[in-house]
Amino acid sequence: MGASIVVVSADERTRRGVETLLCAQGYVVGTASSFIDGQELLDSVTPDLVIADLRLNDHNGLQLATQTHLDRPDVAVMVITSARDDWWAEDEATRQGAAFIANPLENPDFLPCVRQALTSRRPAQTPTRRWFRHSAAVPVPLRAASGRAQIVDMSYGGVRLAFSGPRVISPAFEITLPSGGVTVQARCVWTRSSADGQFYCGAALAEDSALPWREFVDSLQGRRTVSSRLRDVPL
Repeated sequence: MGASIVVVSADERTRRGVETLLCAQGYVVGTASSFIDGQELLDSVTPDLVIADLRLNDHNGLQLATQTHLDRPDVAVMVITSARDDWWAEDEATRQGAAFIANPLENPDFLPCVRQALTSRRPAQTPTRRWFRHSAAVPVPLRAASGRAQIVDMSYGGVRLAFSGPRVISPAFEITLPSGGVTVQARCVWTRSSADGQFYCGAALAEDSALPWREFVDSLQGRRTVSSRLRDVPL
């Protein structure tokens, strides 16, 4: 699987264009259109690289770069701008430990700079969340851990399940998919009770269950691939 990259830009053309370039290189890409949305996305996923547009309406990419660098020093950061040259922004980005690229949609140095940023990043000290998650549009009931549950959100790599009350979840358990009765293997990562009586479980899918689980996720979306803008399941 390719590296995970978050792109934050208020300009739709830039955001979509950069996303297209990166996806074509095999990267897993999540996007946000504002500083606040970018922060929320980064609260739910640990990417390998954050690419922030210099201009984010009331904020700017340098602010996001600085905050990301402080909170997650193992995540590489890049600041981009549609301007052809901005020496002040480039100097400030470099001072904050971020790469800087002007006019990324037409600049041949953009993709090499991305590769360099990913190569030079510090290795993460903790496991990272790799897939972007998608909330279930409607309740999806199924059987899991020998009981009835509903999918809260999911990704290719994991799922968050809701049960109607407290229960003991085994470290490894089965999930029976509602379509065709196919059973996949999952690993419990965390459990949590809520004030409304719901009991939640975050689980990672076993590698040997990857294919049937992916097909199930795709079937819920009515398409063969889940959008790259899905958020990562908070395991």
